[in-house]
Amino acid sequence: MKKLILLLVALVLLVVLVIVYIPFTPSQTAEPRVGADRDAHSCIASAGYTYSAVRGECIRLWEAGTALFPVIQVEEPVLAAYVVQSENGREAEVFLPGFEQGLLMNQAEDADVPTWTANGWTLTYDPDQGWKLFQDGEEVYTSKAQ
Repeated sequence: MKKLILLLVALVLLVVLVIVYIPFTPSQTAEPRVGADRDAHSCIASAGYTYSAVRGECIRLWEAGTALFPVIQVEEPVLAAYVVQSENGREAEVFLPGFEQGLLMNQAEDADVPTWTANGWTLTYDPDQGWKLFQDGEEVYTSKAQ
């Protein structure tokens, strides 16, 4: 009889342990929590944040940047590029669709209109013409509607 009571108590303790322990054990197949996708700079991509090197902080491109649209319209969804400037305006960072990080550009000193360049890319700004982005001399993005 004593063995039966001990066995019954052990069984009850095991059931209580299973009921209490399992809900608090993280599942190996659990989906990552929303907002747990911080990058190397602690920017949360699922909340729309991207790291800007010229600003030195996490930003939302559509809030901090200026949208640039493709010059050649295609029937596929249009993906905008964004330009963000440093506080002093001497540096610009262009975020292009398909690029993992922004393209850093430095302002040219001798240009008639403000111009930033890097690796075959040229960005210009004219108050009347707006922003224009060129790749190897060909205009590919503009801030003005076509």
